[in-house]
Amino acid sequence: MPERTYSRPVQVLRTVLAVGWAMLSLVVFIPVALLALPLDRRQRVHDVCSILWARGILALVGARLTVRGAEQAFRDERYIIVANHQSLLDAMAVVAALQPRTSVRMVARRGAFRIPLIGWAMRLFGHISVDPRSMRASLPGLQQAQQGVARRWSTVFFPEGTRSPDGKVRPFHNSAFHIASRAGVRVLPVTVSGAFEIMPRHSNFVLRTGEIQVLVHPAVGPLEQTHDAAVAASTACQQIIEAALP
Repeated sequence: MPERTYSRPVQVLRTVLAVGWAMLSLVVFIPVALLALPLDRRQRVHDVCSILWARGILALVGARLTVRGAEQAFRDERYIIVANHQSLLDAMAVVAALQPRTSVRMVARRGAFRIPLIGWAMRLFGHISVDPRSMRASLPGLQQAQQGVARRWSTVFFPEGTRSPDGKVRPFHNSAFHIASRAGVRVLPVTVSGAFEIMPRHSNFVLRTGEIQVLVHPAVGPLEQTHDAAVAASTACQQIIEAALP
């Protein structure tokens, strides 16, 4: 299906519908997941709701999701998942692609946790808050990420730290790889492409229809518990992810 650029009114409408779904669907999903918690310690209901939430947003903005290599994520293994960051839609694409395979929680900027409903849900269900401007302020979140991936679920990092201004991969921070090393888990590199063309960083609106491709690469590691091993894995994963971009 060819891409189609939206007129300005349609851009606004698509964006409003997606934001509306993102917020209002949580009015249903959060209570359902909370009510299930006493009998659902692995939070499977949360995972199903998060898949529906993410797919709903992608559908409303006109994004077609294609996933390749999902079998690289084994159902009985937890990972540190690292992906490039092109757009606000990346998180939804990664959740929709990988949540059916391995229960995932996101590492996100502290500001996201202040958003009504979305932020509340993120705190309630184990998503992780960090402050890219301050390593000290991020330490509690990074420690939570290490404990979570060692015991419960895979954790998604966007190691560029922010969305790319031009769709190209920016240098990776090494925190995710240090956590993988200390937790004794493998790193799962993921390439996301197409999201930048649909909703780039410089736009507050959905610009056009299009395909978002999520390519899951073979896992790297486990890593030795050394600084050099973490840095080497960071460099290797950045090269793997970047080489798969169109």
